[in-house]
Amino acid sequence: MAQNAAVGDVSTAFNPVGYTRHAAKALRGRTRLRDVLVDVYSAVLTVGTIGAMAAGLVLALREQVAQAWDADPGARTLVAAPSFALPDGAAATALLFAALAAIMVLARKLGPAAATTAEGYWWLTLPVARRPLLTGRLRRRLALVWAGASVLYLPVGFITDLHASGPGQFLGAAVFGVAAVNAVLLSALRQAGAGPVGSGPAGSGRPRSELVGRIATGPLPGLLLLAVLSFVPRQAAAGLWGPALVALASAVALGVVVFPRLETIPAQDLIRAGGVSGHAGAALYLMDANEVGRALSGDSGAVVSTRAARWYARGTRTPFGALLRADTAAFLRTRGWLGRPVMLLMLCALMLVTGGNQPVPLQLALVVVTVFAAVPAAGALARRTAITPGLDVLLPVSASLVRLSRMTLPATLMAVWAAVFLAVLVLLGAGSPELIALGALAGVGFGASAVRGAYRPDPDWTAPPTETVFGPVPSAQTGAMIRGLDTTLLALVPLLLGLFLGYAPGVLLLAQAGFSLACLLVVMFSDPK
Repeated sequence: MAQNAAVGDVSTAFNPVGYTRHAAKALRGRTRLRDVLVDVYSAVLTVGTIGAMAAGLVLALREQVAQAWDADPGARTLVAAPSFALPDGAAATALLFAALAAIMVLARKLGPAAATTAEGYWWLTLPVARRPLLTGRLRRRLALVWAGASVLYLPVGFITDLHASGPGQFLGAAVFGVAAVNAVLLSALRQAGAGPVGSGPAGSGRPRSELVGRIATGPLPGLLLLAVLSFVPRQAAAGLWGPALVALASAVALGVVVFPRLETIPAQDLIRAGGVSGHAGAALYLMDANEVGRALSGDSGAVVSTRAARWYARGTRTPFGALLRADTAAFLRTRGWLGRPVMLLMLCALMLVTGGNQPVPLQLALVVVTVFAAVPAAGALARRTAITPGLDVLLPVSASLVRLSRMTLPATLMAVWAAVFLAVLVLLGAGSPELIALGALAGVGFGASAVRGAYRPDPDWTAPPTETVFGPVPSAQTGAMIRGLDTTLLALVPLLLGLFLGYAPGVLLLAQAGFSLACLLVVMFSDPK
C-alpha cells in the first residue's frame, strides 16, 4: 500500500510543462545565433513597416474625418439622425460592444484553454495536474489578446473620438485591451463551468444545482458585463481613471475565479479546442478563408427535423428536382446561415441610427462592410460540399445544373435578407420604396457570390510571382483569394448607386437584374476548381 501511494505521489508530482520546456530548450540550443539574429531583424523590420503605414493611415483618416465632421449639418445623409437625442458616442459604444461579444464567441470556439492532440494523448490520460499545462498557455493568449485589441482600437479611437488627446487615446486603447481580456476570461468561465475548486474533471465532482450552473456559465451575465465595459474606453480616453480601474478589477476577479477551475475542464473539450485552434491557425497561415470558416464551424451539428425527412423522402420526376430537394433539406439543416446576417443587419441599422449626421460615403462604406461580412454565411453548406468536388461529377446532371442547385437557397436567402435590409433603410429615410426591389435583385447576386467564394480554389503557393513595375506580385494566390469578392462587388455597384441617388429608376433596376444574372452565369459556367 505504501509503495502504491509513493508511486501515486511521484506521478502526480510530475510536471509535463517543465519537462516539455526543458526538452524545447535542449532543442533550441542547436540553433545557430546567426539564424536567430536574422529572424529578429526581419520581425523588427516588419513590425516597424506596418507601424509606419498604420500611423500614416491614422493621420490621413483623422484629417478627412475631421473635415467631414465639421461639414454643414444640413447636408444630405443616407440615414438622417433621429429626432430624439442620443448620448454622445452611442455608435462607437455599440461597435465596441459588438466587437467584445465577437471576441467572447470566437474565444469560446478556440478554447480558450486548449491542448493539442499529442498533449491530450500523452498527458491528459495520466494522473497529473492539468493547471501547469493550461495556465501558461492561457496567460499567453490573454497577453496576445490584450496587445492585439489595444493596437486595433487605436485607429477606431482616433476616428470616432476626435476630441481626446494623444495620451488619452493610448489609455483608451489599453483599457479596451483589458475589456477584451475580460471577454476571453468570460469564455474561459463558460468552458470551466461553475464547479467547486479542486473537484477534478467535470462530471467527477460533487453534484451542483443545474439551474445555478446554467445561469453562472450562460451568455447573459457575460453580455451584461461586456455592455458595461463598452462604455469604459471612451471614458478612459477622456482622462477618467475610475472606469479603467473597474475594467482591471473585473479582469482580476475573473482570473481569480477561472484559473483555479482549469482542472475541471474535460479532456475532450481541451482536445477539441486545440484541434480548432490548430486548424484555424494553419488556415490563416496559408490564407485560406474557407478553411478558417470550416475550422470555426466544425463543431456545429445539423438540425434534425422529421418533417424535413418526410418531405425529402418524397419522390421526384427529374434528377435535378431530386438534387434541388436534397440541397434544400441540407441547407435548412445546416447551422450558421441565419444568425450572422440577422445580427449584422441589426448592428448596421444601429450604427446608422446612432452615428448622427454622417456623410453619405461613410454610410455607404458601412453598408458595403455589412454586405461583405454577411455574404459568406449563405455559403455554409457550399463550403462543406466543396471539400469533395468529385462527388458532383457522379451526379446524373450537368455541372452547370449542379451549381445552379447549389445557388438556389443561398440566392433566396440573400434576396430576402437584402430586401429586408433595404426596407429598414427606407423606413429610416434612405429613399423611395423602389430600393427594396433593387435590394432583392442584388441579393440574388450575393447568393451566387457566396457559392463562388465557397468553391474558391486553394492558393497555389508553388506558382512563381508575376514580375511587375511595382515588384513581384503573387497573382496566382491573389486570384484565388478574391474569388467571390469580385462578384459581390459587381452586384453591389447598382445597389450603392441607388442608395446614393435615393431612388431606383427603371434603368437601374434593369442594370441590377443584369449584374445579378451575370453573377449567376459566372458561377454556373466557370470552373469551380
